[in-house]
Amino acid sequence: MPKKEIIHYIEHEGNSDLLYLVAVTCIERLVKLGKPGVIKAILDSGTATLCKMITK
Repeated sequence: MPKKEIIHYIEHEGNSDLLYLVAVTCIERLVKLGKPGVIKAILDSGTATLCKMITK
């Protein structure tokens, strides 16, 4: 699947369970690739987004 299709799919998917599986799979793949910096960036971004969501 081309990169643009993957991004488009994720942006328009409404099933939270499916998006959770995609996110977990991506993080597991990054672990196998040995990319701790990217995983940290994802977690940092997710934490910031979660904090904004909670304050609304």
